[in-house]
Amino acid sequence: MKHYVLRNDHAHLARTAPSTPERIQNIDVILSDPEAKASTEMVVEFFRALNDLVEDYTYIVNFRKVAEDTAGGPLYWAGRTAIFWGDIHKNWQFKGRDKAWITQVMNLSSRSIFVGGAVLLLAQTGRADGAIASIHPNFSAAAQEVGLIDCGTGTHKSVDGRTHSASTKLSALTLMSEFVSLDHGEHLADTLRSYIGLTEPKRTCASQLAVRLIQRSGADPMVRQVIDKMLDNVEDPLRISDLSQSLGTSTRQLQRRFLHKTGVKLLTTYRELRLERAHSLLRYTDMPQLEISTATGFSSAAALGRAFRAHYKTTPEDVRSRRYAGHLSDQHRTH
Repeated sequence: MKHYVLRNDHAHLARTAPSTPERIQNIDVILSDPEAKASTEMVVEFFRALNDLVEDYTYIVNFRKVAEDTAGGPLYWAGRTAIFWGDIHKNWQFKGRDKAWITQVMNLSSRSIFVGGAVLLLAQTGRADGAIASIHPNFSAAAQEVGLIDCGTGTHKSVDGRTHSASTKLSALTLMSEFVSLDHGEHLADTLRSYIGLTEPKRTCASQLAVRLIQRSGADPMVRQVIDKMLDNVEDPLRISDLSQSLGTSTRQLQRRFLHKTGVKLLTTYRELRLERAHSLLRYTDMPQLEISTATGFSSAAALGRAFRAHYKTTPEDVRSRRYAGHLSDQHRTH
């Protein structure tokens, strides 16, 4: 079994609040044959993006072939999600040892998702009679024959909270984003959908730091408003008094509330938002450093360089050179 640890490349941003122990969430993607692995990159990208946005969690994606190894016991499956990664062409049919392996996984996993033709496993494991599922038209006749009821939509979440389905691989991403909403809140789920292109991009997804702070604050309205104001004024930073005045509150009250809700100081956050923008411009554009310093509210390229080195422990030149060299700091770590 191979697994990929998808860690957040910007985990050091705004971490001055008291940290909680990191929680590991395992996702087991189950394949009918090794050739199906080529299409699982979208799952890896989904959870890499989620790791970019969520705090105190690391999602690990494991790839497994049916009955290639032992299914694992209750301790292994506690808190795990099993994704049976089917397509729209092949009906999953298994017998004997393979069927027993699948049944064990379904019984033990905390959450199971059946994609495409894998949904017909519900019939093979005795769960199809009267069960509702999301069924692709290619499998409608077979599903009707075994007693599965088509929900008529691309995704279906079961009432028991454990056995879910998606008609296609793309709709499986939509379904997984709904679980992100349940696990981490709708604001983060909406941002993730924009981040990976499931919905039209929103400006808020441009800042991972902003997403984490808003999530940490419980989507506090004042925190969201002041972060939006800061993001809108990166090039020409506002004074804290201007920020508080625009929100109809006092400077002291705004600073105290921001610190209380996020665990970090307002002025520190503003500076980190500007540095984060500079980091993105260095990685994804050809803008000269002088223009980047102006675009992020620094008086000169030298001033940006000093702040950048203090915060990221590297130089703008190093970030730019890694980009030109094709360096990817978040490569999959294969074990």
